[in-house]
Amino acid sequence: MPQDSNQLQIAAPGAPVLEKVGLGAILLAYAVLLGAAYLFAYWRTMGFDIFPYLSVQNYVTAPLNRISVLVAAPALFTVIVFGRTATPENNRYLRDISLYLIVLYSVGFAIQQFQAVSRYIQHDFHFDNEFNVLVLAAVLFAGSLVLSFRVYRMPSSVHMKLAALVLVQAAMATAAGYSDGKAIYNGAAQAFLLENTEICKAGGVRDWVYLGKYGDQTFFLNTIDKRICIAGGKDFRLISRKLREGL
Repeated sequence: MPQDSNQLQIAAPGAPVLEKVGLGAILLAYAVLLGAAYLFAYWRTMGFDIFPYLSVQNYVTAPLNRISVLVAAPALFTVIVFGRTATPENNRYLRDISLYLIVLYSVGFAIQQFQAVSRYIQHDFHFDNEFNVLVLAAVLFAGSLVLSFRVYRMPSSVHMKLAALVLVQAAMATAAGYSDGKAIYNGAAQAFLLENTEICKAGGVRDWVYLGKYGDQTFFLNTIDKRICIAGGKDFRLISRKLREGL
């Protein structure tokens, strides 16, 4: 019987996975993964579960202050495009591109992980399982090295090259999130402070550090007792901590 043209066309079992799923869906899932890794590590340093407050957009936009994360999507896109036209010459180029990118992100991971571990060691107080974030970043990086070795030593599919690249980027995002969160929690100079403090506490004299805005909720951290203030739908004014304290 002829198939209705309005019905969804189902790819044959042998069709490439990228054709079945679609490039847009893959890039969205990839962006959400990196955002989730960054946010998990960032908020673990606060001892707070941020995930119930997040939307898909928050996962995608949260780590965009990082230049290294901004160039991640084009890098992955390049690998995917080369992988869609599988010829011997393209496979060779794809392997070289993948390995160069993995080396680049490995350097980025090493820098971020060093900062994260240093900030962990510098301070005595840590929340439960906080150290596990650093372990997770190291495990993700180790997994990317194993896959990268396989990509280098023997022919491998585009999916393995992508997996190696995504793992090393996720490792870097995790380390960067922890490093950023730990710096803010312990008084980083590059933070922003809430000017109209009555939003969090009427008559309060303590400073509140801006942590982020997710949907209609804005989050601040008290600089003294480390309480978290959730201000919903309120106008707020921020001032640079460097400017306020003359740093």
